[in-house]
Parts: sequence; structure tokens; C-alpha cells
Amino acid sequence: MDVTRSVASPSEDIKKAAIFEKDALLSAQTMIYDDGEMKKTLPSDVYERFKQALVDGGATSDEDQEAISKALYAWARERGATDYAHWFFPMRGGSGATGGMLGALKCDAFIDLDWSSDAANKPFKALFPAGRLYTGETDGSSFPNGGLRATHTAAAFTSWDRSSPCFVYDKVLRIPCAFVTHYGRAIDDKTPLLRSQDAVAREGLRLLKACGVEKEASTMYAYLGWEQEFFVVSAELYKKRPDLVNAGRTLFGRLPPRHQSGDLNYFGATPGPVEDLLIAVQTEMMRMGSPMVGAVWKSTARA
Repeated sequence: MDVTRSVASPSEDIKKAAIFEKDALLSAQTMIYDDGEMKKTLPSDVYERFKQALVDGGATSDEDQEAISKALYAWARERGATDYAHWFFPMRGGSGATGGMLGALKCDAFIDLDWSSDAANKPFKALFPAGRLYTGETDGSSFPNGGLRATHTAAAFTSWDRSSPCFVYDKVLRIPCAFVTHYGRAIDDKTPLLRSQDAVAREGLRLLKACGVEKEASTMYAYLGWEQEFFVVSAELYKKRPDLVNAGRTLFGRLPPRHQSGDLNYFGATPGPVEDLLIAVQTEMMRMGSPMVGAVWKSTARA
């Protein structure tokens, strides 16, 4: 018997039912503005120029920026988005549970003042200016650590990584961004990867041409397959462990019997609440276009 499920409140059961009764495949990729959505919603010439810019790094014209922002705004509103946010991963130095891969958002509503009005207090209207899709400004004085820059150089800037599709989550259009100082120095985890990709593409093409292979190639793409093991800990038990709360890792305790060589550590029965969590995560990730290839857990049956 799943004790956790038996004591759950009716509202929690209703929320779970709403999630788990949906077919994850039917809603897959419905919340991501990927290549297919761009092709459907943009004028063909704008779409082709945008695709070419991803290859050669060319700038997007003001006219094309307007067309893309209007299409993206309409698409996001159809999915219930009322806000947008530049989404980035500032350098946090791996500072445990409150840092590491924890992302950051600068969230704004899809509104702006109506400057055509003669009123002293301008009314606002719903819109999404093109400039706000591509760039943003925020405070970067604390990254990668506080006190490294003078006050007048504390500003930081976000810029949409055009190779990363926007997506809607929790009624917010999230725009994947690079995060740099006013000098262009990287203070995030994404910018070094993008610059490394540029270097790999540039030098890789030189190598191919020197070897007489794929001489007509115009760019190169690097693909990274990652695997991540993780542990699920109940919130109640987690709060009782100061090492987990403050450092995000185990600092005291004892090793399990035979370390982790015992067969009970693999393909054991998964507790019901953990399986519910994994199903919910898989459903949400598939909606946002993350395929979670190999998204299986080592389990034989529910506990």
C-alpha cells in the first residue's frame, strides 16, 4: 500500500490525476518554439535568413527581429504565457544546494506604456517589443563573486542564444540567453560553451579542408550526450541534514554496506511517490521538447 498516496489531500490527488492521465506523447513538444514552429509561423524569407544566421553568425535585421518577436508573442499567448524572461545560468562556483546549476530569470510582463496617449499617467498595453527578445540588462555585480567590479561597471547584459529555442513554462516565455559583463566577459556557464563551439567549428572546418574532406561544409556541430544519476530525498528528511541544505552534498554519515556493489541498489522496487515524480518530470520535459532519451529508472515495480 502506498501510504503517502493514502494520506494525500484531495486537492493533491486531483492535481496528480490531471498530470498522470494525460498521454505524454500527445503533448510532447507543444511548449517549445522549435524549428518546426518557426517554419509554420514566420514568413518563409524571414525563416530562411534566420536559419542562415545560425550557420554564419550573421546579425538579424531590425525588420526580421520585428517579424520574429510578433510571431513568438502570438505563439506564446496561445499557450497562456503572460510574461517573458531571459533565462541564464550565472557562475555560482558550485555553491551547493543554492547554486551549482541553478538558473536565473529576469521576468517581465508582456506590457509597455502606450506612449501615443496624451495622458500624464500613460496607460499600458499588451505587446512584446523586438528589442526585449534579443537583449536585456540586469545586475551582474555578484557574479562570479561579489566585490570584483566597481559600481559603475556592475551592469550585465543578456542576449538570446538563437541556437536555443524559446519555450513556455509556468505561463512564462523563457528565452535562453548568454550572460556577460559590459566588457563582454563571460559570467555564466553558457557563454564559454558557445565560444568553444565557435572555436571547434572554425578549426574543425580548417582540418576538413586540409584533409580534403567535406570541402563544401559551412559549419560543424558538437553533440554532447550526458547521463546524470541523482537521489530523491523527501523534503522532511532533507531539512534535517545541514550538509545537504548548505553544501548540496553528503558530508557526514556512513557508507552503505558493500558500498554500492549489492544487487539491491539496481532494479529495485521504486517507491510510489518517487515514480510519480519521475513521470511528472518526464511529462513536463517532453512538453518543452526535451526528449529524455533513456528516461528510465532502475525499477521492477512500485513499492
